Amino acid sequence: MPVLPGARSTWLVTLHTLIEELSVNGAPTPGDHAPPPRSGGLNGHQLQRLVRAGLLSREGSTVMPSAAAVTWHQSGDPAVLLEALHRNVRFVGEAMDALSSGPRTHDQLLELARDEFDLQWDTAGPVRDRTSWLAVIGMVDLFDRQVHLTEAGRRILAAMGLGKPDPDKTDTVVQLAPTPGAIARLVEQLDQTGLRERADGANLYIPGVAANGGVLDALQILTEAAIPSISDADFVRAVRSTFPKAQTVATARTAKDTLRALGLIQRTSSESWTATPAALAWVESGEPLDLARTVHAAIAFFGEVLGELDQTLRPTTGTLTERSSLYLPNRGKSLSRSAVNTRLNLLDACGLVTRLSQTTYRTTALGRAFKESLPCLQPNNSEGYAPSDGTTDNHHAGSPTGTNHQTSLPGSHIAAELADAARDSANPKRLEKAAVVALGYLGMPGQHVGGPGAVDGHVRFGVGTDSRTLAIEAKASATGPVRDQPLFGLSEHRARVGAHIHLLIGPGFERRMLKEADDDPAIAVIDTGLLAEVVRHQEQTPLTLTELAPLVDPALKAAQRGDALRGYWEAQDMRSRLEYALVDILNTEAEDPLEEGGWLDLTSIRRELRTREYRVDEGTVVEALDFLASSRIGVLQRSEQRYRCTASVHTAGQRIRALGSQWVAATEIQRKSRSGDEVPMHS
Repeated sequence: MPVLPGARSTWLVTLHTLIEELSVNGAPTPGDHAPPPRSGGLNGHQLQRLVRAGLLSREGSTVMPSAAAVTWHQSGDPAVLLEALHRNVRFVGEAMDALSSGPRTHDQLLELARDEFDLQWDTAGPVRDRTSWLAVIGMVDLFDRQVHLTEAGRRILAAMGLGKPDPDKTDTVVQLAPTPGAIARLVEQLDQTGLRERADGANLYIPGVAANGGVLDALQILTEAAIPSISDADFVRAVRSTFPKAQTVATARTAKDTLRALGLIQRTSSESWTATPAALAWVESGEPLDLARTVHAAIAFFGEVLGELDQTLRPTTGTLTERSSLYLPNRGKSLSRSAVNTRLNLLDACGLVTRLSQTTYRTTALGRAFKESLPCLQPNNSEGYAPSDGTTDNHHAGSPTGTNHQTSLPGSHIAAELADAARDSANPKRLEKAAVVALGYLGMPGQHVGGPGAVDGHVRFGVGTDSRTLAIEAKASATGPVRDQPLFGLSEHRARVGAHIHLLIGPGFERRMLKEADDDPAIAVIDTGLLAEVVRHQEQTPLTLTELAPLVDPALKAAQRGDALRGYWEAQDMRSRLEYALVDILNTEAEDPLEEGGWLDLTSIRRELRTREYRVDEGTVVEALDFLASSRIGVLQRSEQRYRCTASVHTAGQRIRALGSQWVAATEIQRKSRSGDEVPMHS
């Protein structure tokens, strides 16, 4: 929601003045935080929000009043402003509709936005931004700490039918603007081979996201700097002079590399760059979708993200990070969380997704129409999961690791089978077996039992004398939450296998059944969607049994488990991104001809981390540096409080991945030794 400078009572005057000024010659899209000429004193970020709200529009590189703004300027009709805001910003007309039944506090409106419109705001700030505009145009009045609908607001609400349905959940037909020729040719070349040959886009950095009006402005500034051409040195200087948070040579070079990866600049010589034909077409049109098409043609897993988000069960950014590997046939591993977040920020800036919370997004109606206009790569789900013999008995009963013989399958296959089995109510044993396999993959070995009067399966949680047996009750449903399934008799089933806790696993449970199970101190309710998510995460961000305890803790409600586990995933992801950033920073320093030896002290390293938006304490940085300098990794050297890199980023990744491979090899040697198989001497 746009917010104008000054007191709320001056907003309409400011908007009038802005429309009059822009109607003459328009305002160039600003490149810094200072107000550009003919902008009514607004900076680029404020102008951009007015564009998104439908009160301004872009014409090439110029910002002009929208048709709605001109109509309002001429007529003074507040309904025109209200309709424009409601059409482009969520929870405007919806808030008015809620007030038609009586006044509400801002906190009550916030609760409504969360519960009924899936807007996961942390504070009432976004609600106050909306009620401020509604008050300015006379739709609501604010007194007695409540928001009241005025008579004018009530009349306009009835006349316009605002509030329902949610525009992102309708079948509205969205008309896309024509694509410029240079960009259309890029898209036409995207057959399956072309899609697979796109760059990974694994290390993306766009500077000045907040201070310079958003990623679109930042990319346009950098692209225009390369028209007609620019040298390497001048590009670095341009970035450092324009963006306060990109002051190092390494950061400026990363920004340049990002523009190249996104298809916006190309080399003209070994020392100079120029804007690509597609970038020139985008700068001329000023159309965000032209940028999005160019980026989709350049990097993998961009337009494809829209399809991933357009699901009933919306994936988190962590899930998107894991699934990115299915769209990167030449990479063999997932993108980093940072690379996925950069894609989401860019899609958001182009109006193709809506941010619902810190880790969740939703595809907009425009995003769905945009995706349908693009050729996209299908996820590599060709290798399906299918249990080979219908059993999940513990293959190595005497093994201290308790590994199930099925758990050598990739986690993505196990998770896919779990999701499918949860809907296969005609074959209930399928989910029973899939649940045992999934828990075994997480380090809880066990076996399937099934049959009348018996548990569906049981697993062991913990190691040695501290371990305990967990019984499993799995319920499938083809039509949604499980209903009308009695829970009596479970205590007798647990007693037969020596368990004190029952895991009730299924694709959700109807409210009465869920409350009964959640209130039972011996039952832990686990949604199959969450269990599948944990399995998928275990490949990239594996949790220990201690960290997995919230998954099987009967003291937690079913709805609390996901948040507890996501905290551990986010901590791991943050640590891995920090380690990557440290190696990258020290590599860049080593390659700088002006820096002798490539050494950086701890203060300089932390300063460079801050330019990359890392806010971590000194102890965490030192711990990560010491890990990378340890003998098992050995990609950094330390001299007192100074560090330097002794290996490339690629080699550092190989060293870390090799640790897991060495453990796999050691496990196989141990298995063969116990089974009496011959172990090759070279092993």
